[in-house]
Amino acid sequence: MNLSARCKSLIIPGVVAYALFLDYLLYGVAVPLTPHAPGNIQHEQLGLLYGAYAVSVLLVTPVFGYFGDRMGARATLSCGVILGGLSSVFFAIGSSFLVLTIAKLCQGAASAASWTAGLALIAEHYAEHRVEMMGHALTGSTAGSMLGPLLGGILHRASGYALPFMWTGALFVVEAGLLFLLPKEGKGRTEPVRWRALLSNSSILAQAGFVALAAFAWGIIEPILPYHLENLGKSAEAVGVLFTFSSIIYGLSAPWVGWISERIAIRTVILLGTLSMAILLPLLSIPERVFLIGTVLCLVNVAYALILNPASGELGNAVDRAGMSCYAAVYALYNISYSIGMIAVTAVATATVAVLSFRGMLLSVSTVLGICAVAIVSAQLWNRARVESSVA
Repeated sequence: MNLSARCKSLIIPGVVAYALFLDYLLYGVAVPLTPHAPGNIQHEQLGLLYGAYAVSVLLVTPVFGYFGDRMGARATLSCGVILGGLSSVFFAIGSSFLVLTIAKLCQGAASAASWTAGLALIAEHYAEHRVEMMGHALTGSTAGSMLGPLLGGILHRASGYALPFMWTGALFVVEAGLLFLLPKEGKGRTEPVRWRALLSNSSILAQAGFVALAAFAWGIIEPILPYHLENLGKSAEAVGVLFTFSSIIYGLSAPWVGWISERIAIRTVILLGTLSMAILLPLLSIPERVFLIGTVLCLVNVAYALILNPASGELGNAVDRAGMSCYAAVYALYNISYSIGMIAVTAVATATVAVLSFRGMLLSVSTVLGICAVAIVSAQLWNRARVESSVA
């Protein structure tokens, strides 16, 4: 493939990566700045705001999953742009708890639209290199999560509370222009989504389970590793550099993970990633030097890619094998599974923070990873054996 063709082939993953980047960027800007909103939000109200976001994602995702294939990816992503822009505006106003609740609800709905349509778009257009292209797109979300708090802090110090959200609003306008680079619509479908077939497919359910596991594994790192590094006397700048560099490693691993997934059974690749993650997570608590912790974190990112990228691509493969074309519906299931994984690890961290050390929490998550991986694969093998025996 020549350079021109290669660049053209990356247009769709690039636009989707930008959409996912904005989703996580807005989230990263909002988290540290919401307490500084003009509406004088009380501490106990912050939990309600985060709950509003989670509820919005879980409720709106099935809607975009159902209508996504009928509307088309560009129209669905346009909904995400509008909702994300509205969220930025309401955040910038921030005059009351009600206004910020509306901002959070719009933010959750925008996230549902971007993730559902974005991943479905890649699955539809990249049947051969699906895992690699998924990895390129997912890099955008990682970059957004790292840059969001940093950008929000810099702009907040420069010109107050509203400026960071004005900037994110402008970036959503840029996304609206980038959507015109996507292929013209014309692949919208009117066939009904076969939900029973979708939700009874063992391969789809297994990959959704591994998506939840990936979210569960990574979700324990973001809230507790920075505090651990702070306790070791490391500066906020060092922590930011560490996370940024590790996210770059994640992005660079996408072609490699895609190459492996085309040559080895995807189930084997995902199991390798899950077991690697289970081994590596506790190692984050052993060294005290930033360089060594950063090295382990980079390896954790590679393990994360070995779980999430193939599982994301295999969801699309499972739809193809079943003779269906409901990509938006299956990636709505992806979004819901990821949200469930994040909620689960938040519950674990909240329940254990008072009784377990940093190492203890990581060991707990590692144990859950190992048990769940064995359970999911065992269930998948049992179901396959049952189907084969019934056919015979």
